Amino acid sequence: MEDSVKQTIQTYDKYAKVYADYTSEKLFQYQLNKFISLIKKSPKVLDAGCGAGRDSEYLAEEDCEVIGIDLSEGLLKEARERAPKAKLQKMDFTQTSFKSEEFDGIWCMASLCDIPKKETSEALKEFNRVLKKEGIVYIAVKKGEGEKIIMKKLYENNPRFYSFFMEKEIEDLIKSSNFGIISSTTTDDDGTEWIEIFARKL
Repeated sequence: MEDSVKQTIQTYDKYAKVYADYTSEKLFQYQLNKFISLIKKSPKVLDAGCGAGRDSEYLAEEDCEVIGIDLSEGLLKEARERAPKAKLQKMDFTQTSFKSEEFDGIWCMASLCDIPKKETSEALKEFNRVLKKEGIVYIAVKKGEGEKIIMKKLYENNPRFYSFFMEKEIEDLIKSSNFGIISSTTTDDDGTEWIEIFARKL
């Protein structure tokens, strides 16, 4: 694991409650409902990079069998309190221990922003491996170029690593990992542009 990622995990661990409280109201409800509508009834879903469990909780309340994974012990502690119906465990989503074709859907909200861009293809190929045929993946990444270490006042200027993507860049990576894109949109959330993609395993 690269030092920049280790630093980010340490920041998440230290400020897990701050992060959880800050993001708790930023629910992407429309996208979650669209995701649910694209997968079969009572599906098994992987929340890849589940953070403090906000989306895991919503999916579990909508009758999904949810497994949430993250590398931050601090965030997982918050998630266990906030998403008691989800099964949560510490795991790297670029290299999981799940069986092939285990999940009906994968929800990946902002998590690809937390890993080096050179590992993106590895993560997407792992998503494809653990998804059932014609399974659905939702991916949201921050729009921009390159990689940056950013200090935020919210976390007392402790470092967080970010990867940024342009539309064609992330779309090409998804397509090259044997997914067909269903929709690709750019949305604005309080000045932050997100590229949001729904795709189906081919």
